[in-house]
Amino acid sequence: MEERVTRAQSDFTVYYESFKGLTAQQKDNFAIKYDHSIRVAELCFSLALKLGWTEEQQSLAYCTGLFHDIGRFSQLVEFDTFHDSKSVDHAEYSVKVLGEEAYLSAFAEEQQTAILEAIQYHNKRELPRELSASGAELAKLLRDADKLDILKVLTDYYTQPRSTPNHTLTWEMPAGTAVTKAVAKQVLAGELVNKELVANQMDIKIMQLSWVFDLNFKPSFKLLMEKRFTEKIYGTLPKNDMVIQIYRTVKVYSENKVLS
Repeated sequence: MEERVTRAQSDFTVYYESFKGLTAQQKDNFAIKYDHSIRVAELCFSLALKLGWTEEQQSLAYCTGLFHDIGRFSQLVEFDTFHDSKSVDHAEYSVKVLGEEAYLSAFAEEQQTAILEAIQYHNKRELPRELSASGAELAKLLRDADKLDILKVLTDYYTQPRSTPNHTLTWEMPAGTAVTKAVAKQVLAGELVNKELVANQMDIKIMQLSWVFDLNFKPSFKLLMEKRFTEKIYGTLPKNDMVIQIYRTVKVYSENKVLS
């Protein structure tokens, strides 16, 4: 892997290890975000390779994935939470950290802009139209990789019934007995579910199923189907008519994207 990637890996690890005096819980949460960042970087690289991107673009993709959540560490130390609504927008914070630490200085200015654009908008509901062409493509790739890794973490959690409750994943919401009508309406319309509409843990899972409508690349859909992420989430939901209809909508959409 090229020198800039090796340097980025070193910078990221040094930054991660620079935080001292952490509690045991903070150390655990740091490790979770560190491992997530490594996996997202590798997913970005893998997707870029499958899409036929150049070696330089593959390196940009890797570094974007590696640094996309770097603001999470300061966020946890300063606010003792990963909830953006209770602290800061972690994507914006990541851009801030990258500016302060100059970790992208080895990249050309245009490349730095693309990386920062992708990171800044990786957690937003939609990408703004004014992004640069390279920034938009990189952002789409990062959003795919980020969602796919989060789906891995979620389905691992959902399929382990004896696992300790993780309030970060359940949002400390009630279990719920039915899908909220507004949530169902959005996903059945082929739309990404708005977080503000989520009222219970069933809604959270339906929102996660709706992420398929925000995937951008065919290799992403292939990985989604190969790992059976949506199927595993569906397996944890009660099988009423609404849930079945939602799952069919998501499944057909994903299958068509793989076949197209």
